Amino acid sequence: MANFFSATEEEQQEILISIWDKYKYGFIGLLILVVASIVSRDYLTDTRNTKNYESAVLFERYLESEEGGSLSGQALLDAYPESLYSDLVRFNEVKVSVAEGNNQKAKDILKTIINRRVDSSEFNPIVNAAQTRLSKIYLSNAEYQETLNLFNGQENLTATLLELKGDAENGLEMFDLAKISYMQAMQSTPSQTTKALLAMKISDLPGVEIE
Repeated sequence: MANFFSATEEEQQEILISIWDKYKYGFIGLLILVVASIVSRDYLTDTRNTKNYESAVLFERYLESEEGGSLSGQALLDAYPESLYSDLVRFNEVKVSVAEGNNQKAKDILKTIINRRVDSSEFNPIVNAAQTRLSKIYLSNAEYQETLNLFNGQENLTATLLELKGDAENGLEMFDLAKISYMQAMQSTPSQTTKALLAMKISDLPGVEIE
């Protein structure tokens, strides 16, 4: 590089030409790569924005529609099954199914929501909401073991899920485990009202006293 700056203008031109001849294909390839990455980024951004807009429009139609609600909801599920709006449609369908007494359909929908996102190691509010709703349906049908199966291999359960876990253990007469779950729920919630209710549940466990 020092030789380049100390060379004459003609010599500098010859050096640049020799560098270009030696590395021109690498420079061209790098330029193509940069342009392609910019174009791809812009395309993905535009595509993502378009999908977000279209899914939002479909969800708005779903909310506004009465008789055709299920049809517009299915259109959203078919077009954008992975979107948040699709999960919101599924949650609403769960609500409708439970109101109609079709708990099995509600459970199937909630399992779909959970199975789509449960592999993530991070806390997911969608999965948490689906597990909470599914647990309550299981417990209402005295399906205690199914409730516990929801939490297999999971750590850092919320206070609500710990309480539901304790309810299932209580239903299976696993009173010592139920006490542990209730106490963990008490430690996880800042609500004094919830803590008082959990303490009542512990006091109601056969042969178990509050420490």
